[in-house]
Amino acid sequence: RIRAGRAAAAMAASSADTKDQKEIEMTSGITASTTRKTLKQELEKFGQVEICHMGERHLGPEQRAWTRYAKPEAAQAAMAAIKEGSVYVDGIQLQAEWRTSKSRPPIRDFEVQERKGRELT
Repeated sequence: RIRAGRAAAAMAASSADTKDQKEIEMTSGITASTTRKTLKQELEKFGQVEICHMGERHLGPEQRAWTRYAKPEAAQAAMAAIKEGSVYVDGIQLQAEWRTSKSRPPIRDFEVQERKGRELT
């Protein structure tokens, strides 16, 4: 009973952590030929999409596509459908997780990067 109680508490805490979440990050199912329009159209079946970002694909696979919904309920519905395996984009099953601050790429200062190597000495 203790284990069951702990598992239920962990699940309740997990759902409480995600109940206001509106951003989903795609972990699988996005290919180089997947377009933003195609992904957005599929995900709009669950509610209004505010942002559908494909990531900086030229920087490598660590740059994942992600979506922000207008309402947490829409994100919850999308995530539930993705987890049950019923969301496909271009015939490929989509897999995702909640987007966290850890999954966000670091902010880059383009001006500093642009000047690198061109400093006057």
